Amino acid sequence: MQISGETVVATSGKEDWDFVALPGNSTTWVPKWGYLTSAPTFDPRFDIGGQLGGWHYGVKAYAGYGGDVGSDKEAQRGPPVNEYCDFAGVFGTGIYVTGVAGTSVNNIGVYGQTGDATFIGTGYIAAVLGVSDRAEGVRGISEPWPGVAGLSFRHFGVNGASFMETGVRGISGGVEGRNFPNLPTTAGVFGTSGQQPGVIGTSNQNAGVIGTSDTDVGVYGASNNVAGLFEGDVVVDGNFTVVGFPGQHTKSVAVPFPDGTQRLLYCMESPEVWFEDFGAAKLKRGRVVVKIDADFAKVVKLNDYRVFATPEGDCRGLYVRKRGKSFEVRELMGGKSNIALSYRIIARRKDIKGHRRFAKIDTRLPRPAASTRAARAPTPAALRKFAASLGSDARARQAKDAMKARRLRALSKRRR
Repeated sequence: MQISGETVVATSGKEDWDFVALPGNSTTWVPKWGYLTSAPTFDPRFDIGGQLGGWHYGVKAYAGYGGDVGSDKEAQRGPPVNEYCDFAGVFGTGIYVTGVAGTSVNNIGVYGQTGDATFIGTGYIAAVLGVSDRAEGVRGISEPWPGVAGLSFRHFGVNGASFMETGVRGISGGVEGRNFPNLPTTAGVFGTSGQQPGVIGTSNQNAGVIGTSDTDVGVYGASNNVAGLFEGDVVVDGNFTVVGFPGQHTKSVAVPFPDGTQRLLYCMESPEVWFEDFGAAKLKRGRVVVKIDADFAKVVKLNDYRVFATPEGDCRGLYVRKRGKSFEVRELMGGKSNIALSYRIIARRKDIKGHRRFAKIDTRLPRPAASTRAARAPTPAALRKFAASLGSDARARQAKDAMKARRLRALSKRRR
């Protein structure tokens, strides 16, 4: 019996335990607590609520109904024990319930550490925080499902940052894909695969993949087969340039033939920037005035264009007089033929300025350069500064999200 102001000591005899809390002996009722540190409010007046220690486990706890798990109840409480949980400070397992749960109001829910990890900063708020100076901070392994899954309704699903290496790295099939020469060894996202895509980006309402850069290539693709493949319309906001080895830099379209094959038709090239249009007309008594298409006239320079007229009947020949938004076609030597003709008109684009014929271009495309700086181990001070910056970024995002949530709640109250 406990006496106020004294300590109750349980001393082990011949049993494997010092103190045991027996469950209820009724099939219709069980006590709520097996062991309870009594605190009538949410302000317990204990410095440490309890301390347990043991050689195999400091604390071994299980939960869940085990009445239908087989005859060997002890062996069936949770998955088989392996080398990672055979000895543990806290060993928690559950039968259809959570094995270990950590929750917090405005702090860390679960904290895990291996090694000293003296570089860790302060002020982090997270459901799970793992730190280490000798291995991964957090590692997830799964045989049929994703090793790590991140989901967020208002921010990044997975946010990765690195002081000296890749921010997020994904490997599929257990084998890294081949490295292309002169590519960087560090990246914001680095994904490789032996058999599957290295990186997949999908979205129902926005871009699947976005690549941007202030001073280099936004998206770079290299392959010994096809560097880029698009299924659907392609829009280019900027110049479109094709470069390659001599004799291998053509632009073409694949056209289906009746025999089921695809045949290539190539674009015609020009040293200047032209638009062209085609049409037909008919001479009446040796002459006809042709109005240039109104939409065509809006996008070209009408003070300098070319017209090529071809007669489609016997005549003495044709010549052209240009009149701005129209041109006149006449038969040579005052002929009076009434024949059909076709024409082709080309004109310089109105929106292009300062264009030069056969303009020179550096065909050495800017490719991501490999890092030439030797990797150096960061100092503890640099690591602490880096960790502190991540923490401050996280707190800034959380403060911003909290402010947005308050505004939404206030707006909701006003609407009521």
